[in-house]
Amino acid sequence: MKSGSDFKPTQEWASGGIATLYLVGTLHVGIFAFATGQVGTESAPLLGFWILGCAIALLMLAMVDLRRGETLFGTLGMVFGGLLGLGGALSFIRSIWMPGIFPIDGWWFLSAGIILFLLLPAVSKVSWIMFGGITEIGIALTILGLGMIGIFGTPEVPLKIAGWLALLFAIFCWYEATAQLVNTTYGKKILPL
Repeated sequence: MKSGSDFKPTQEWASGGIATLYLVGTLHVGIFAFATGQVGTESAPLLGFWILGCAIALLMLAMVDLRRGETLFGTLGMVFGGLLGLGGALSFIRSIWMPGIFPIDGWWFLSAGIILFLLLPAVSKVSWIMFGGITEIGIALTILGLGMIGIFGTPEVPLKIAGWLALLFAIFCWYEATAQLVNTTYGKKILPL
């Protein structure tokens, strides 16, 4: 039996939110590079593995957040890590055997965009800045998905628009993560959120 002096409080895990934002930003830089033609289609499998690495970490962080009772952030982590991360990664990796853009690839991105729109009422309760970021990437993923499906005819212009919006979202994520990290570390508001 432990005495009172042997008692140690249970350590609680920190939220995965900051790391999640850095990873989500990194994932979207990959989407930017692909959609805007910064990397050729021959690099699609490598991009798939890059996104897969982000996806695995995002899923682990989402499980931490869900375990902590952070339903919204855990759900966002699952959407970005599971649907967008794993789905997108496997679509790019598939190009090892079947190169090119297939309409099924677009359905992954369209689904992620729609789900992000469905999360907006909950996100608006937490942060209007986050609401703006999720709205923006929801639009980007919807355009990307519809472009890959072929709704707009040739996919070049919608992919470029979606790619640049993905880069904007990546910058938003990195700033938001850095602001949270700096403000938490210093215990005061240094960077605005």
